Amino acid sequence: MKTLFDRTKIGNMKLRNRIFMSPMGTGTDPDGGFSEQSRQYYEDRAKGGFGLIILGATTCTTKYEPKPCNVLDSQPMVERLYRVVESCHAYGAKVALQISAGIGRMSFTDPNTPPYAASAVPCTYFPELLCRPLSIEQIKDIEDSFGNTAKWAKAAGCDAIEIQGYGGYLIDQFMTELWNKRTDEYGGSLENRMRFPLNLIKQVREKCGEDFPILFKFTLTHEIPGGRTIGEGLKIAKMLEEAGVDALHVDRGCFEVWYKPIPTVYDEDATKVDLAAKVKEIVNIPVFCDGKLDDPIVAENAVREGKVDYISLGKQSIADPEWPNKVKSGRFDDIRYCIYCNECLLGILEGRHTACSVNPRCGFENISQVTAAEEPKTVLIVGGGIGGMQTAITAADRGHKVTIWEKSDELGGLGIAAAAPDFKKSVKKYIQYLRNQVMKRNVNVVYNKEATVEDIVRFAPDKVVLATGAVPLLPPIEGLKDNPKVAMAVDCLVDKCETGDKVVVIGGGLVGSETAIYLAEKGKDVTLVEMLHKLVPKEVINANNEQRLNVKIQEAGVKVMLNTKVCCIDEEQVTVEKDGTKENIPYDTVIIATGMKANDQLEEELAKLIDEVYVIGDADSPRKIWNAVHEGFHVAKNML
Repeated sequence: MKTLFDRTKIGNMKLRNRIFMSPMGTGTDPDGGFSEQSRQYYEDRAKGGFGLIILGATTCTTKYEPKPCNVLDSQPMVERLYRVVESCHAYGAKVALQISAGIGRMSFTDPNTPPYAASAVPCTYFPELLCRPLSIEQIKDIEDSFGNTAKWAKAAGCDAIEIQGYGGYLIDQFMTELWNKRTDEYGGSLENRMRFPLNLIKQVREKCGEDFPILFKFTLTHEIPGGRTIGEGLKIAKMLEEAGVDALHVDRGCFEVWYKPIPTVYDEDATKVDLAAKVKEIVNIPVFCDGKLDDPIVAENAVREGKVDYISLGKQSIADPEWPNKVKSGRFDDIRYCIYCNECLLGILEGRHTACSVNPRCGFENISQVTAAEEPKTVLIVGGGIGGMQTAITAADRGHKVTIWEKSDELGGLGIAAAAPDFKKSVKKYIQYLRNQVMKRNVNVVYNKEATVEDIVRFAPDKVVLATGAVPLLPPIEGLKDNPKVAMAVDCLVDKCETGDKVVVIGGGLVGSETAIYLAEKGKDVTLVEMLHKLVPKEVINANNEQRLNVKIQEAGVKVMLNTKVCCIDEEQVTVEKDGTKENIPYDTVIIATGMKANDQLEEELAKLIDEVYVIGDADSPRKIWNAVHEGFHVAKNML
């Protein structure tokens, strides 16, 4: 019977387990080379027990598009990659470099510079702009460059390479009829469309040898009109096997449905396993996939049931680099679970190094070690939400005597409401992880304790951290105040209020949108009213999470009214106005989700009486889980 911790081989590459780290961008040195921070980042994952580290996409040439990610296009860049590889080898992990031929139509360009692509199809970011088709000479040049990059990867000590042939990137554009309109030998029939990837495989074989393992990441089905069907995807799998590929990394979707290749908090577990199983049925080479396999039982079952030969973790490896070691030793309650907010992806797209909402050390591994305090102090944390718990964990790790005062009867704060819907179970698992860590560190937690300035002064702590969160805002709408049929979204999510059959949610945003779905999935007739032209501002949510959220709203049957102002409310209806026209919406319950304000009443007076008072998270200003976690960590690491 297969298990996650079997020793296996892909080609001649020996692996200590069946757990891979998925390829993801990390940020680079200015020239695209692997940075020292990247080296430390990958080393931590190797130390954490991953069997194979697949380094993020590395382009083979920058002749045809700007540097999108890492670059390995010359021998002088080998040395920095070598440092990464050797750092991983030192902890028993094998390393594969994912090589990209380019982004093509998905290139980040400007409206006046059409990107190169397989054909003159619309540019992803500027649909009115048609791409420039690569000439035969340019294609041959990319093929040659690809082989050279593989040769340099081998020279740097890589144990294998992975070809980035998925998700609508350039190689996949050549493979796909929707984006390949060529009439030469690189277009038309499936055999012709496969010429480019098959030539890349030949180049690698010629320059690296027949025994150098090649993995190929490909999309079984794009799941958009005109995209690849499963039937064609299976044909491609067989063609890749016949071409000598040693293992297949199966994916799904493309940029138009980006939440499918990069799942979100709104998706179920194991989003790609069943598709990978279809491939495994028809090929004789190893098959693996990623896609929300962070639950050890789900991951183990995927291997045990023979659906895949290996599992690959992407964002979970960012959230907790020690996942494999923790699973192997049975420490499931110590796993820091990914919440699938995709802030890590947002950071890369905005030009930053990989970082993580729940793992504040990610991206700063070499400068964020938690050290013992020179002189242990008495630390009081007011508020046991996500930020307060992170502060307590880090402060306790430094040797401080830590107490949390929590006004309710459980830890979690506003995170409890955020995690309440069934589709937010990732957040629920993360909150439970924090609770576990607080208890394991013997932090003194006092429940049902409403803090006052007098009580805090009487407690006489050396340092105080205010993590008191935020409270809902009630908008100045006629008929809201003292209306027994009006409730706040936070109370609704934790079932502190009853709702009738017809519900109007005022305020989109993340809270309003998720509350609307939560109620609609309970069978309520829900109307969501938002003043702006979209539900969630781009500053609040990553693009693929927004895509999935909008789909989920549609699936739940929520009626959405954008650019709509709420005028007033009476006992039976909500009056709204859009484009100068008023409309009355009957309701049984109105839910308010129009924002939050910092719960900061203690700060000003307390700062006059105690020398060291720190304010973190929503208590400073309402923001994201990211802010609460990072601020709590840094206050405890640097100032306590």
